[in-house]
Amino acid sequence: MSCGLFLLTVHFGSVFLYSKPFVSAKTKQEFYAQAYIYPYFHQNWNLFAPPPDANYKLYCTFENNGKQQLDLFSEIKTVHQSNRLKGYGSVLIALSNSIYLFEKNAAQKPLNGSMENNVSFKIIKHIAKNYLENTRNIQLSDLRLILVVNQIPTTKQRIYFN
Repeated sequence: MSCGLFLLTVHFGSVFLYSKPFVSAKTKQEFYAQAYIYPYFHQNWNLFAPPPDANYKLYCTFENNGKQQLDLFSEIKTVHQSNRLKGYGSVLIALSNSIYLFEKNAAQKPLNGSMENNVSFKIIKHIAKNYLENTRNIQLSDLRLILVVNQIPTTKQRIYFN
């Protein structure tokens, strides 16, 4: 019983020393905590999902009391981050996953010109059209999209449009 209590104390003490919020000179105890925690319990972004490798902008142009233009991806992300209980998380995930899959398929075979016949781009357009029609109470007939993908590691930019 006392051996188990001792091991729990050592474990949680090591976790505390490993993840303490304040920075100080490293001690011998912190060295041992690092050696114990890092190989077995260290968590980073990759635990949940791969780190993002691109930033997306989805520019929309449509007619509604005149010509309107907006960055739809940024709008959805801002709305979702302002109140995570409104339900825009699923729209943001659907849009970002669709763009990610489109981009991965496009990277394998270079595409030039219009993306009107590309099935993945049609999915992105469908999500954008439904979002705009439902949030603005309008009917869209001609929705033009420009997808700008900025690669983070290489700083390359790719542009797709319909």
